[in-house]
Amino acid sequence: MTDEEQAAVVQTDDQEQKQPAETVSATDAGDNFGEDAANNNFGEDAGNGFEDNFGLGDDAQSVATIPAPPPAPKKKEPAPPVTPRNREEEEPAISAAPQVNQMASDTISVTPRKNVSDTISVNAGTSQKKKRQEMEEELFDKFQLLRVPQKICTFAAMFRPYLAQHPDALKNLEPLLCDEASVEAVRLGMKRLEAFPTPEFRHLMFYHPIGMLTDAERTDWKAHLEKYSEYAKLTNGEYSYYDPPQFFYRHGAIYLDPSVTDRLAGGIFYQCGAFCGASLIAMNQYKPEKMYAFEPSVGNLMFVQANIAHAGLKNLELYKICVADEESQVTLPDRDQNGKPCMTVSPMAYLDLFEQRKNVKGHVAWIQADVNGMGLRVIKGAEKMIKRDKPLITVAIYHEPDEFFGIAPLLHEWVPEYKFMVRRCQCSPTTTYNEITLIAYIP
Repeated sequence: MTDEEQAAVVQTDDQEQKQPAETVSATDAGDNFGEDAANNNFGEDAGNGFEDNFGLGDDAQSVATIPAPPPAPKKKEPAPPVTPRNREEEEPAISAAPQVNQMASDTISVTPRKNVSDTISVNAGTSQKKKRQEMEEELFDKFQLLRVPQKICTFAAMFRPYLAQHPDALKNLEPLLCDEASVEAVRLGMKRLEAFPTPEFRHLMFYHPIGMLTDAERTDWKAHLEKYSEYAKLTNGEYSYYDPPQFFYRHGAIYLDPSVTDRLAGGIFYQCGAFCGASLIAMNQYKPEKMYAFEPSVGNLMFVQANIAHAGLKNLELYKICVADEESQVTLPDRDQNGKPCMTVSPMAYLDLFEQRKNVKGHVAWIQADVNGMGLRVIKGAEKMIKRDKPLITVAIYHEPDEFFGIAPLLHEWVPEYKFMVRRCQCSPTTTYNEITLIAYIP
């Protein structure tokens, strides 16, 4: 594989740098996100203002628009993903020339963040420090070693005390799973977390990810690389982000019988956490009648617009909003249109509310979510449509113990007919714990 291909595919370490959002109460947030939206936004006077601020073309009033992005360079990587996938103001419907409503200037405060170095710091002269770093790089390259990602250490610090406090968590989850491969995926995920330190000891640790891959992951990686021409055709050759979770695994849909995936055609798809558009391009292969996508990051939305335009997706509406289980407001780290760190304020809503206020018609066929720990909240906010339509649900559950162990039991309580699988939808040789996905489906 060429250096360009490796740069295009192996990005998961950067994706691990996502930071949690800070929730702001609706009262503190105020009612308005647009400069002239006096009574149109999410407050007591919201009324029918939902249409004005969830931006459908002409209904988006008094809100500046982000300029249409230039064609994405073939070799340029997307900005690091920003999740928990919370949302600010909404976007206009995607058309042949998609645009996204930009937040009012008073809702974004730019606060540069410190650049934290991963190299070892030594109390020595500059030349000695440089020599130490060069030796380290040479050894890491020779033995294919990596420093333990900060985010994985954070995961370990969350799951360990949770499992200590809930000793029956694994025992309660496993009987709900429909096959042994799912049980093994859950156990392997927890076992791999045991190999990582808590964040305060990260600087002492390195690991050999390639040596930790299973035979199945190695086989999948080889198959993934062989499908590059197919991915390029899906994206008209313009989109260089061919990550396995979206394109190879399609968020776990490849494990389903055709009798299940064939039923997706003509349905409504909800995609929570659009990141840079890869999921939408991959999911479109299942021929939805309509897709609704949600992404709060200004930096990510620039890539989403460019990539879906290159892919020719026209059955899509894109919204800048946080999907959870309540109406509120959140503040989260972001990157602006120039790639500089900033903070974004985003409104929060839930899928049942969105469906009601947008008057969405049709059968909900698929709910997909990768929202950095808010998966359980997304599911709780879609209770009505889940009970009614029993859609395929694919949720990344590896961020937080509550979503890892809590979503399947809740769905089983609501819809006893659901079957559950767990798969790790990632085979990159540089990572060993991420993209663990719960797949809930009706046979």
